[in-house]
Amino acid sequence: MSEKTDYLIIGSGIAGYFAMLDLLKNNAKVTMVSSDQDYPYDRPPLSKEYLRGEIDKPYFNSPDYYASIPVKLYLNSEVEKIKKKEAILKNGKTIEFEKALIATGARPRHLSLEREYNNVFYLRTLRDCNAIKEALSYSKNPVIIGGGFIGVEAAASMAKLGKKPTVIEALPYIWSSFVSENVSKYVKEYLESKGVTILTDEKVKDFEGTDKVKAVITQSGKKIETDMILISIGVQPNVEIAENSEISTNNGILVNEYLETNVKDIYAAGDVANFIDPLSGKRKRIEHWNNAQYMGELAAKNMMGKEVQYNFLSTVWSDIFDIHIESGGETRDYDDSIVRGKIETNSFNVIYIKGGVVNGYVAFNRPPEELTTLNDIILKKITVSNKKDKISDEGYDLKTLL
Repeated sequence: MSEKTDYLIIGSGIAGYFAMLDLLKNNAKVTMVSSDQDYPYDRPPLSKEYLRGEIDKPYFNSPDYYASIPVKLYLNSEVEKIKKKEAILKNGKTIEFEKALIATGARPRHLSLEREYNNVFYLRTLRDCNAIKEALSYSKNPVIIGGGFIGVEAAASMAKLGKKPTVIEALPYIWSSFVSENVSKYVKEYLESKGVTILTDEKVKDFEGTDKVKAVITQSGKKIETDMILISIGVQPNVEIAENSEISTNNGILVNEYLETNVKDIYAAGDVANFIDPLSGKRKRIEHWNNAQYMGELAAKNMMGKEVQYNFLSTVWSDIFDIHIESGGETRDYDDSIVRGKIETNSFNVIYIKGGVVNGYVAFNRPPEELTTLNDIILKKITVSNKKDKISDEGYDLKTLL
């Protein structure tokens, strides 16, 4: 049972979906294989608007759309391995291709639990979110284990729904891989003012309960009663197809500047891809929407023979209550910083500097044009050593630096 296609996309997330759109612009014959049971959808709303019941299912397009385009879409299907130019699915089906894109994303890291509990959840897919929404309809005091992006966004959504969530974070402060300690303190205090309890520097020692967890016991001895738990302790890349196919991996699938793997005509993009960052010259793997979209589109172009190198400043955003957060560049490796705006007004920008050059920023409720300008400043590696006072002044036009 075999079929042929020009381009095979494995995965229907952000990278896979946008690669599909680019390929279709050129009248390509495309086949998409996805382990997900649902038509391609947007993930950010799963911890925000969709979780709160404010929007319908966040499909990119209605299911009818896929009947109107020249794409063969196989849902709830998994590619086991690639042999030469043939993908072998776990159900025995084979698909011959000219070029392929692996965009399998990542999956939640799991806690090692002694038993199965029916009120412990992970959030990655639309169906995960549906199960959490059902549990939340009965919950009063949910516990979120992990204070990263998804955990904090979900906690904020739960508080908006009238719940009393508690976030347990093992590290000394939340978002530690993303923001500095002073910014983390601000976010923590803001969340607490909105009804979210946050425990930092705390690890989970045990759960009380049989079929359901009734309380969480921390290593310091705290007992937190709960009626549901969301575990959000990061993700790991889905590299199994690559490992089964002699494709090189190391914290993701290794790709070159064109997003091609060590196997000719096989590319990788999105959360699963480990690429060379042109700004730092170092390899990295980024788990953010903008980067996944860019990589999907770039991979499609290169699969069609355009030979365009990766050249992108990855940015990330989050929404908690009435705060919109955006960040770009490097926010952890710095030797100086500037605050533009006023923290007490919930509208400020922390700009990080290293060696006199702007490295990155974390912005709270800031105008889009300010962020666009900062992105250009970072990309052009402009020295700002003697302009700190000017940059901190909101009346100063940052475009002057360009």
